Amino acid sequence: MAKVSQRVLIVLFGALGDVTRALPLAVRLKRSWPECHLTWAVEPKSREILQLHPAVDRVIVFERGRGFAGYVDFVKQMRCEPYDVVLDLQRHLKSGVTSWLSQSSKRIGFHRRNAKEFNWIFNSATIPEYPQLMQKLDHYQKFGDYLGLQTMEQLEFGIEPSVEISLRAEQLIAAGALARGLDALPAARRAILILGSTWPTKFWSVENFSELARELFLRRGILPLAVGASSERAFLDQMYRLDPALPVVDLVGKTSLAELIGVLAAARFAVGTDSGPMHLAAALKKPVISLWGPTSPLRSAPYNNESLLLQSPLGCSPCYSRSCPGLDRLCMRSIPAEAVLARVSQILDV
Repeated sequence: MAKVSQRVLIVLFGALGDVTRALPLAVRLKRSWPECHLTWAVEPKSREILQLHPAVDRVIVFERGRGFAGYVDFVKQMRCEPYDVVLDLQRHLKSGVTSWLSQSSKRIGFHRRNAKEFNWIFNSATIPEYPQLMQKLDHYQKFGDYLGLQTMEQLEFGIEPSVEISLRAEQLIAAGALARGLDALPAARRAILILGSTWPTKFWSVENFSELARELFLRRGILPLAVGASSERAFLDQMYRLDPALPVVDLVGKTSLAELIGVLAAARFAVGTDSGPMHLAAALKKPVISLWGPTSPLRSAPYNNESLLLQSPLGCSPCYSRSCPGLDRLCMRSIPAEAVLARVSQILDV
């Protein structure tokens, strides 16, 4: 086993969902090597979750919007300290080059058959090959196995909102409810609606989300809270146009990443598509009803929520395409609100 004083660099620039699923590896590193110093290289969109994480000592941010100049500055920051071990969790060319530029002699990446864009060329060692459809979260854990870290029966993500963030989340929920003429209700009577994703093909339908919201509120006494990035604003506006009295609290584009964690923690369960907030909700140990069309839950189902997922019955699913070839997201629209409500009963009627 390596010395506990090791300086470790994790290279994972990826989306929020990827970074969230790699957090248990950070927890495992610190549990096995309490004296190690852990640095994480990331892009701005996931910076905040790492800056708040107790296992991460330093965050280096690649300002992607600045292009090559931003990358040069990022590399300079990265090379301000030596690294005994680099873990390349990204598996792409950019992360491979970054791993190599770290100047560490021990750079561990994915096996050649699991990597892309000649990534494996830049690392000095690789973890064994594993099935491509293995859960990405488990794939990250193979790096811990390779290093001989202590195992965890149940993975721990190490995130929870601070008291300050929890209070801020309650203020946002109360203000959003008031704006819709609704009572904020206690946390046990709230549901999170995760409206979208970075892929247009992953969106459920406006009609289904609206039906689900009405049924939750009128028949179950559950207040729906809509969350998402500003890019999901048009989707929520369509829901309001379909039903101006729709009982949904609008938090879309109104939370920081830390505040989103606070909002997710202040609800009973979440419903949504394959996205970063979906994985965050699972990391906070919330029941998550996940909806699957263009992507596969075999690779990305939210942790400990496999029994609540709903997969499209269409034969073209999963296609892993960001644009639907003339079918108007039929795979997602084929998942009815009634099926989601049945999963809600699984959660509430236990």
